[in-house]
Amino acid sequence: MNIPGLIFLILAHFISGRGILQLFKLELKPIQMVCLSVILGVPLVSLAPCFIQLAHVPITFTSVFVGVAIVALLCSIPLLIGFKRPTLGKIELPGIYELPFLLVCLGLVVLSVWRCYYYPPTARDMLAGPELLAEFAVREKNMVSSVFTVDLHTTNNYFKSPYITCLQIIYKLLSTPPFGQTWMSVLFIPFMIFMYSMLRGRIHPFLASLLLFLFMTIPDLFAYSFVMLYDYSNMVFFFLGFYFLLRHLENKRTNDFAFSVLMFGVATYIRVETVILVGMVSLLPLFVFFREKQDVKSIAIKWGIMMAVPTAFYFICIDLFVRHFVPLPFNASNDINKNLGDLSYLFNRFKEMDDKLIFGPQGKVVYGLYMYFFLGLLFIDIFIFLTNRKKQAFSREARYALFGVAVIYVGLPFLGYLLPLFDVMNTTKRGLFKLLPMMLLYMANSRLLQMISNWLKKVEEGKSDPSPQLRAPVAKAAPRPMPAPAANVKTKGKGKR
Repeated sequence: MNIPGLIFLILAHFISGRGILQLFKLELKPIQMVCLSVILGVPLVSLAPCFIQLAHVPITFTSVFVGVAIVALLCSIPLLIGFKRPTLGKIELPGIYELPFLLVCLGLVVLSVWRCYYYPPTARDMLAGPELLAEFAVREKNMVSSVFTVDLHTTNNYFKSPYITCLQIIYKLLSTPPFGQTWMSVLFIPFMIFMYSMLRGRIHPFLASLLLFLFMTIPDLFAYSFVMLYDYSNMVFFFLGFYFLLRHLENKRTNDFAFSVLMFGVATYIRVETVILVGMVSLLPLFVFFREKQDVKSIAIKWGIMMAVPTAFYFICIDLFVRHFVPLPFNASNDINKNLGDLSYLFNRFKEMDDKLIFGPQGKVVYGLYMYFFLGLLFIDIFIFLTNRKKQAFSREARYALFGVAVIYVGLPFLGYLLPLFDVMNTTKRGLFKLLPMMLLYMANSRLLQMISNWLKKVEEGKSDPSPQLRAPVAKAAPRPMPAPAANVKTKGKGKR
C-alpha cells in the first residue's frame, strides 16, 4: 500500500467536499461537517479520469495525480474565498454504557477495511464491468481499451456509471494496487460516524449506540461495505438527499433543499434508475408546500429543480459517458417492459419481494432481524396512538421517515415492472439497502424509544444529584432578635416615685 498516496487521496476527498459544502453553508456539527466533506469528495474526485480521457491524455500515475489535485483545487475555491479560521467545538466522549456496542462496531470497521485492502473484488458484476474496464485502462493507459474487442454481449455491466471505474483507476495507481477498492472504506467509515452523530442528536446515547449496532450488523449491508458494487454508495447519497430534504421541510432553509437536490443527483449518477425514486420522493415536498399554501410558482420552481438536477446527472451518465467511453451500441429503451398494460407483473413483483426477501427465510439471511425490529417498534407505536390519543405516537420526522420507507417499498417493485432486468434476488435485494437507513431514522424518532430515552435521561439527572441520605444537613436559621422598645413608649410603672 502506498500510504502517502492514500493520505493524499483522503485529503483530496476532504478538501473537495469541504469546498462544495462551503457553497451551501449548512448548519452542521463539526464532526458531521468533516464526515460529509469526505463523503461528498468521493464522487467529486472520481471525475478526474473522465476529464483526463476527454483531454486525450494517457492515464498514468502522474496524470491521475495532477488530475485529482486540480479537481481538489477547483472545488476548494469557495473555501479559500470565504476562509475562516476553523474553531473546534466541544468533543463529546462516549459514555461507558456506549462502549460495548461501539467496540463491536469498531471491530466490524477493522474487518471491513482489512478485506477491502487484502482481498480482490469478487462480485461478478464488477469482474465483467467496472473492475475489468479499470484494470485494462491502467494497463493500456486509456479508458477506451482493447477490452471492448471481447464479446461481452451476455452482460450489460460495462454500460454503467463511471463512478466505480474511475475510483478503481485512481486507487490502483495512487494508493492500493492491484485491487484498489479501499475507497469503499473512505466512504463507509465517515457515513457510520455521521449516522451515529445524527442518532445521538435525537435519542439517548445508549439507545443511539444500540441502533448503530443493529444497523451495522445487518448481514448483507455490512458485506457490501467491502464487496464492491454500486448499491452501498447509492444508498448513502440517496439517504443524504432524503435527510436534508426533511431538514428543509422543518427549517425552510433553501441551502438544505439545494444540497438535498445535489445528493439526489449524485445518487442518480451512481445508479441512473434512481431518478424514478426521486420523482416519487418529490411528492412529499409537493404535499407539504401545498398544505402550507405556498405560492404555486414557487412550488413549481422547487419541484422543477428537484427533478431537473437528477435528470441532468442521468443524461451525463448515459449520453456523455456511455457514448464517449463505451464504443458499443447501447439503447436504454430496449430494457423497458414492452407490455406495461399487464399489471399482474407488478403485483407479482410485490409478492416475490415479500415472500423471498423481506418475510421469507432468505430475508433473515440477508437482513437479519433488523426489519422485524423495525416492524415491532412500528406496531407498538401504533398501539400507543390507538390506546391514548393524547400522546402523539408519530412525530413529524417519524411520519416523513415512514414516507421514505413507503417510497422504497413501492418503488422497487415498480422499477422491476418497468425494467425486467431489475430482478428480485439481485438488484431488488441490494436496492432494499436504501430502505434500511430510512428505518433507522424512524426508529430514532419512535415514540417508544423516545419514552425510554426520556426515562434514561431522568435517571441520569437523578443520579447527578446527591441522594437524600448523603445531602448535608441544612443549618437552621438563627432566631430573629426582638426589636428594642421605642423611646417614646412608657413602660408599666415607669414615672412612679
